[in-house]
Amino acid sequence: MTPIMPQIKHVVHLMLENRSFDNILGWLYADTNNQPPLNLIDTQNPPVYYGLNSQLFNLDKHNHPQPVTPTPPGKLTIPSFDPHEVFSHVHTQCYTSLTNGQPTTTPEMGGFYIDYASAFDSPEEIMMAFTPTDLPVLNGLARNFAVCDKWYASVPSQTFCNRAFAAAGDSLGLDTLTGEIQGMVDNSFLVDFTSPTHWNVLSENNKDWMIFYSQLWWDSDFCFTRDLFKANLGDAAYDHNFAPIHNFYNLAAAGNLPSYSFLEPDWGLMYWKLGINGSDYHPPGNVGHGEAFVQRVYEAVTSSPCWKETLFIITFDEHGGTYDHEPIALGATPPNDQPGQYGFGFDTFGVRVPAIFVSPWIQPGTVFRMPEGVTPFDHTSMIATLLKWMQIDPATYDLGKRVANAPTFEQILTLQQPRTDIPPVTAAPITEDPALRIPVSDLHHLIMARLAMHQAAKR
Repeated sequence: MTPIMPQIKHVVHLMLENRSFDNILGWLYADTNNQPPLNLIDTQNPPVYYGLNSQLFNLDKHNHPQPVTPTPPGKLTIPSFDPHEVFSHVHTQCYTSLTNGQPTTTPEMGGFYIDYASAFDSPEEIMMAFTPTDLPVLNGLARNFAVCDKWYASVPSQTFCNRAFAAAGDSLGLDTLTGEIQGMVDNSFLVDFTSPTHWNVLSENNKDWMIFYSQLWWDSDFCFTRDLFKANLGDAAYDHNFAPIHNFYNLAAAGNLPSYSFLEPDWGLMYWKLGINGSDYHPPGNVGHGEAFVQRVYEAVTSSPCWKETLFIITFDEHGGTYDHEPIALGATPPNDQPGQYGFGFDTFGVRVPAIFVSPWIQPGTVFRMPEGVTPFDHTSMIATLLKWMQIDPATYDLGKRVANAPTFEQILTLQQPRTDIPPVTAAPITEDPALRIPVSDLHHLIMARLAMHQAAKR
């Protein structure tokens, strides 16, 4: 197998939560009319950035246009409620017409406003997107390094199944109530995912990897990723592959990062208001805490002796109900022959999500995507690229047909010599109303349920 990315010895992957591409990066190149001075890796398309413009809209229930707007300056808790993200609601968000507000057979992305307004106040918030001024860390990294403007969630639904695709290439799960295994679409704290993960494959090939997690003050050994995939990662033989996030910072400073690091954000569960101060960007929490966390990780990586041999990747697991104008990609490869919940055949991708790539081997202003008519990037591209980089033949390990068909992204490392500059990024000041009571998100309820089960199992 031909080696790829030989200049890279360390890959650091941070997966964040529940924001669409437009919600986080839609205005990234608005100042240049979405025509940035970029190194566009897609010669079959014009040199444009697929971001937002003021002409985009959804219809309300009266068929009145509701336009896309920037979030109010400094307002970092938009939307004010956790939007709908279950499969049926995502279908409404994607398959509602932009001409008459009715269901359609093609994804026109016209139902975000109607879906949010069906349950929450201030529906105009779902059509708002953060500006680079409010999110200078993620936008600064995207502009100073690389961004993929057509990276899709793997499933048009929630967190658990999308993280399963990112880990194992499918979402096969065992329902502990029924004893049935099927392709999961919606979240359930009663489901354990059953397929071997790419981390198992790395261990079988003697590759070093670690998952770093934020500790909960009442349960310091609970790692959300390990708990989701405990069927294949729960054995004590993997204990040395898991460590609290402060270990990552120490290893980076010492120049001893593993070949592959996977980072969990702080889910916010240690605070008395629960989800309000997590660093995962999950709505409706304050995204300023996420910005500060990403800044700290970036500074740890760039100040590390490992920096010149590192690729730092930031993705989001799914869109979380927030608006995106780009139609979901069709023609996805089903990972296996198992049936999915609700009869879903896993033949479409999910909503577009942010994907940012940081390395001294990346030219500033890089924007990349797969050409039209070609399988686009999704979370399984991460698995496919890692295996290829580590010279592990994916045909030897069955991680599903989606992984086998996924494009890889080694082409983004275009420089012949590493850059010597380290662009600074600084999070905006965090402003919070002490009287504001932010509702707890669906994800935090589910993590709390799994945590309770984890604690009961230890007793």
